[in-house]
Amino acid sequence: MDFSDYVVYVDESGDPRLTGYNPQYPVFVLAFCIFHKKHYTNTVVKDVQNLKFRYFGHDMVILHERDILKNTGQFKDITRVQQQSLLNDLTVLIDKTKFIVIACVIHKDKLSKRYTNPQNPYHLGIQFGLERLYNFLEEKNQLDKKTHIIFEQRGLNEDNEVRSEFLDYCQGNNHHRKCYPFELIMASKKVNSTGLQFADLIARPIGNHVLKPTQGNRAFEVIKHKLYCKYGREFTGTAYEGFGLKVFP
Repeated sequence: MDFSDYVVYVDESGDPRLTGYNPQYPVFVLAFCIFHKKHYTNTVVKDVQNLKFRYFGHDMVILHERDILKNTGQFKDITRVQQQSLLNDLTVLIDKTKFIVIACVIHKDKLSKRYTNPQNPYHLGIQFGLERLYNFLEEKNQLDKKTHIIFEQRGLNEDNEVRSEFLDYCQGNNHHRKCYPFELIMASKKVNSTGLQFADLIARPIGNHVLKPTQGNRAFEVIKHKLYCKYGREFTGTAYEGFGLKVFP
């Protein structure tokens, strides 16, 4: 089987626990970032490296949204002015970059109230994400090719569960009742992957939008134009509910 023209990177916001989670952020977000490989290698990676060289003098920095906002980790020494400048430039970079987003947002509080034995929110996110990814790749005539999907590692037990769920859905236990031509790759948190950093940067703003849709959210105003939508690229920023943005329950 040939390889797809697309590659997919996945990261999360929040944790999938149904007990003991932060009541101020009762959602779990799984964000799928879909890149055309040619654009990814020729443009996206270069743009991110250039940004890193401009701010840090090297490209070994891994862009984690939480660390940037909290001034922790590799960003503990940047000033408030540098922080705001970096966030602004990242917003501009995301805005101009061509990629498609499929995001699944699970309301953990509502899930627990509605179901006696609720599914793991992470597993629900995988299911909903893969089903919508299948639809997107069908539109792009890529279903006769293998598409690689990169998840970030979380721990031995968690990774094994992800592999099991992923394989189950791809073997036909899905909405389409078809085999999905997807292959899972589990990447170390230390891997300096541009695609995974994009997925990290967009996940939390999507969760915040779902929780507080009327609150100003500059990042989401950019991200919403990346969401997979019902009527094609001419209608970006609209008609993405249930397509590029799946909220459950």
